[in-house]
Amino acid sequence: MAWKKIKHDEKVISEILVADSNSESGSEASDFEVSFEEEEEEKDQQQQQASAEIETQAATSGRLPTWGPPQGRNTNIHPFVGSPKGVKKSEAPHINKDSSPLPVLMFFFTEIFHLLLEQTNVYYQQHLDRQARPSRRLPDITLPDMMTFIALALQMGH
Repeated sequence: MAWKKIKHDEKVISEILVADSNSESGSEASDFEVSFEEEEEEKDQQQQQASAEIETQAATSGRLPTWGPPQGRNTNIHPFVGSPKGVKKSEAPHINKDSSPLPVLMFFFTEIFHLLLEQTNVYYQQHLDRQARPSRRLPDITLPDMMTFIALALQMGH
């Protein structure tokens, strides 16, 4: 049986709960379940009637209904008046139709790489500050270092 979500007010909900708690056997159906089943039966009957009407139309006209343009509706499609290429040249002058995937990737992920780089270096500095004994400070990670690490991680499947 398929269930659907129905909104009821508090009075109806309390009646359903009281009726459910008063029934001693699980075989009795509550009014709610009966009304739901009746709604489902009505929907099935309506679908069967619609199918019967289509079959009747097909039998009388000799052909089945077919898909096509909508009848009696305004089908005027307005032209698109935006930029023909879709990319503003001022935002991505180095990307064109002959660009490889790398410049497109870098266009979207440059800020993310810089954020990863900055936060990695901040974390390393915090790590050094927490250590009890002084240790040798390594140089900060650079953008090529971060990109190499990401490329290796992606290549390994992580």
